[in-house]
Amino acid sequence: MTICFGENIKRLRKSRGITQESFANYLGVSFQAVSKWERNESCPDITLLPEIAEFFAISVDELLGIDRAKKEAELAELIYNYDNFFNDSDEKHKAVIDMIEKYPNDFRVQLRYLADLMFYKNGEDFSKKLGKIQSVYDNIQNNCTADTIRVCSERYMAAYYRTLSEYDESGITFADAEKIIREMPYMRDGQEFLMSYLYPNDTDKWKEYTMEAVEEEITLLCHGITHLEGAFIDESIDIDERIKTLETEIKMLNMFYDDGNYGRAWRNITYAYGHLGHLYFEKGNREKAFENLKMSALLAKRFDETDRITTMRSTFFSGREFDKYTLGSTYTASTRMYELMTEKYPFSDEFKETQEFKEIVKILDCR
Repeated sequence: MTICFGENIKRLRKSRGITQESFANYLGVSFQAVSKWERNESCPDITLLPEIAEFFAISVDELLGIDRAKKEAELAELIYNYDNFFNDSDEKHKAVIDMIEKYPNDFRVQLRYLADLMFYKNGEDFSKKLGKIQSVYDNIQNNCTADTIRVCSERYMAAYYRTLSEYDESGITFADAEKIIREMPYMRDGQEFLMSYLYPNDTDKWKEYTMEAVEEEITLLCHGITHLEGAFIDESIDIDERIKTLETEIKMLNMFYDDGNYGRAWRNITYAYGHLGHLYFEKGNREKAFENLKMSALLAKRFDETDRITTMRSTFFSGREFDKYTLGSTYTASTRMYELMTEKYPFSDEFKETQEFKEIVKILDCR
């Protein structure tokens, strides 16, 4: 169990405006001893604990931070479970509502609550939520001292403003989103890059951080490719260009993940093959459509059947452990691709009735 004694002593002493010297005089110890307690370099004699607790009018458990440690452990588990739910699920929504009711002042919880207000069910009833969203956002910006939380809330707000800018009645324009974006850090100022670039390279940690940075860059690159060429949805772009974009992305991912374990890119590769199959159908090339749809289905099935923790063996990520819960503990690739192929992709009824398509769907059917 984590004991938070040093930081508790410091917090309690300062909240009462007491100097280390005054506190030390009361206990009959040196102020250097108190200083060491607060730095967690040493602890007081056990016989002093009741006297210290009485001085601050709290219990010994509170003094030691045991209750606080228990609450922190509980909250850490709740946050972990929340982060591993699939995006926009009802379970994820319920989990964050429970957390904000129990821990309303924790900024980690407020950040997740902010995301839920913005994006749950695609941000429906945005006009009713905007005031609450602005209130939570302002509280994080004005009072949270953790840069990671504040910057993440800015990213959420910029994305939310971008969505609202499409609704005339919202009163929000893209300039509101751009104002936030312009003040955010550049990619090169990000944690992953700096840890890989500056961490001492004679340690195992350096290799771990470098692989993490490369995976993050691959993920961002995949998103960038999608936006650059509108590969999935932009019908104004020539279909051959969109096909070429997806095939290039697939080649890139197969180069980096040459052992067949796609790590954080499992969704990217599975979706890329599925979307490519859809585009080949639109182009009228059924052979290529079936080929890519089948590949997508096989990868989805393989992901679902893979152990939760695996060790990657690819050239770039040799020895790196991948936890597939990184993509969400409730995420099942087969279910998602089944939905896309049977409901979302605009395949003709005649195409869906072919034996080839039925065999592909059979791979994915988890019922």
